[in-house]
Amino acid sequence: MPTSLTVTSVYNMALDMIAEAPLSSTSGVNEYARWLNRNYPPVVEAALRANPWNFACEYHQLNASVDAPAFRWKTKYDLPNLWLRVLPLTISGYRGAAPVSHEVKGNALYTNTTSALNVELVMNKQDPGEWDPLFATYVAAKLAHGMAHRFVRKTTFVQLCAQQAQQAYDQAELIDAFEGTPDLTEQHDIIRVRY
Repeated sequence: MPTSLTVTSVYNMALDMIAEAPLSSTSGVNEYARWLNRNYPPVVEAALRANPWNFACEYHQLNASVDAPAFRWKTKYDLPNLWLRVLPLTISGYRGAAPVSHEVKGNALYTNTTSALNVELVMNKQDPGEWDPLFATYVAAKLAHGMAHRFVRKTTFVQLCAQQAQQAYDQAELIDAFEGTPDLTEQHDIIRVRY
């Protein structure tokens, strides 16, 4: 879902939340622009890792690396560039299927599976043009909360921005959850065996 959002528009949404003047570009030299440029990437990465947002999830098929793990696991799989989170692995790659034991260390995934592995990854999407507009509101509110604490130093603004961030997250998560078939409810193994 491409949108017209830009990094500058996300910055300005955040500045609006703390009642500050907007920026004309991200290359501004004022203290707000410098703070936003410094904090934008880690805030976006943390927000993306917080939830498997539909716009940030991608399917990948990983092939086993030629470097075998020294112990504990049979196979190592190298993860692609810009990955942020590995969603739970299953035998067929489908949610709700039998889980696959695994471990993520550094930029590699370790498991006892030896064939190609179907994985769903949350990717590092830094371009707001690729985001859901509700996610952009969440990121702007998180940035505003940080700026309110750093620049405004008024308890009411800090609390208001924290509340706006939580409301934006809740709304974005709710809408995001309805864009697809709902996950099956988890069943205990004893119930699964009956069927």
